[in-house]
Amino acid sequence: MNSDKRLANIDYAHIARALGWHIESGFHSFDTEEDASLNEQNMGRAIMTRDAMLLLVCRRGSMVLVVGGASHTLVTGQMLLLFAGTHCRFTHISTDFSCSVIIGRINSEASTESLVTIFPRVRQMPVVSLLKQENATLTSLMRYIQTTSVNYRNPSRAELDGHILSILRCELIDIFLRRNLAVKEATQDEQLVMRFSMMLAVKSFEHRDVEYYAQECGLTAKCFAAKVKRITDKTPSDLIASAVVKNAKRLLLSTDLNSTEISERLNFSTPSFFCRYFKRYTGLSPQEWKSQNSDI
Repeated sequence: MNSDKRLANIDYAHIARALGWHIESGFHSFDTEEDASLNEQNMGRAIMTRDAMLLLVCRRGSMVLVVGGASHTLVTGQMLLLFAGTHCRFTHISTDFSCSVIIGRINSEASTESLVTIFPRVRQMPVVSLLKQENATLTSLMRYIQTTSVNYRNPSRAELDGHILSILRCELIDIFLRRNLAVKEATQDEQLVMRFSMMLAVKSFEHRDVEYYAQECGLTAKCFAAKVKRITDKTPSDLIASAVVKNAKRLLLSTDLNSTEISERLNFSTPSFFCRYFKRYTGLSPQEWKSQNSDI
């Protein structure tokens, strides 16, 4: 396995292909052993977690990482958490460095925003020393992800990934609250956005109307839209469209489905409607976009 590919670009589709993962599974976990350990070729390498969150637990050795110009040292028993969109550089990696990793695809910007809302200081303090029980809990979750990620044909895959994200978020809240890094409990409106983002991960394959999500949250469409806009600075329609288009892009890159089959998978009334919808938000037809991005 080429560790250089692992570090070159933490983009979920790219990393999944490089490591031979099934891209349909939104979470993967692995342990770096001696044959896949980081090495001197990776020192100073800059990465960006473009559409994925990265959680790493150091099992042995140490390394230094630079996030936002600040240096942090990661040693045995500590956890590193990087959100989507984080720029990071690894340096001074010890020869005996070993770690366990969770990489999760973040399906929507709202998911990332809800995480940042809960952990507002983590971008500045991404390394945390774990208690024994915290380490054991994360290890159990990593093993569960390793086991379930192979079941990529599960028709409830998106729902399963949503539950994994929810469990991981709850465990992180518990960890950071102990250290006063989760400085505030989420407000009701923030919890609403979290729920909306979780629904999008599962329901955006079927539902694109704001009224559906508003009704599921027990609100009128107008009230729902106002609350979402206030927290995310985006309309529910924008967030729904982002989730739908990301679903389409993932299917275009990770399957051999044509536009007609994808339009059916995403519950569009006709393939032409799907193509118009996709082009409205990307500027390209589905096939044009696939041609330009097939080598990512």
